[in-house]
Amino acid sequence: MSLADQSQQSYPTSVQVTVHQARNLRTKGKNGTNDSYAIIQVAKDKFSTSVAEKSVDPVWKEEASFDLPLFHPGNAERCMLYIIVMHRAQVGLDKFLGQTVINLLQLYDNKARKKTEWFKLVDKTGKEDKARGEVLLDIQFMRNNMSASMFDLSMQDKPRSQFTKRKEEPSIHNSHTADNTHCHSRFQRYPTAASQ
Repeated sequence: MSLADQSQQSYPTSVQVTVHQARNLRTKGKNGTNDSYAIIQVAKDKFSTSVAEKSVDPVWKEEASFDLPLFHPGNAERCMLYIIVMHRAQVGLDKFLGQTVINLLQLYDNKARKKTEWFKLVDKTGKEDKARGEVLLDIQFMRNNMSASMFDLSMQDKPRSQFTKRKEEPSIHNSHTADNTHCHSRFQRYPTAASQ
């Protein structure tokens, strides 16, 4: 496929993932509940929601945005979305509750899909060995119409401020608070093997 052909295809440049809630999670905590959080990962970018304490049906309503610079069928391994649900342990390592792995290329091609849907949690190998619950996700694809050459010209001779740099990093937003206002917060970024 030529460069001209690729530019004519409308692949998204980013994806916004909202982790609304989970239900029917396996319990690992005291009194039959969990202190659970979700890890959201695309390629090497990894974020964590806040911890929902003492619940088997946690509600987070938090979102993360990821750039998809190489979103095409020849780069399928970088187009996988991982949602990993964990129990925050008081002592020792956090405990794995379940995960779902979503191929974003297939999801993008499925024009009949719902924007918000439940995804089943499985074990680390992808098998449905035990009932692990489900997670409700809202996945939206976005496309930036500004070409790379237009971006290069618009940024030429302009100093890059710290604000601009932060703005370009993947971000997370909490879309639900007690007083129903929108509160913006950053996900915790985990170090990856490449950055250590």
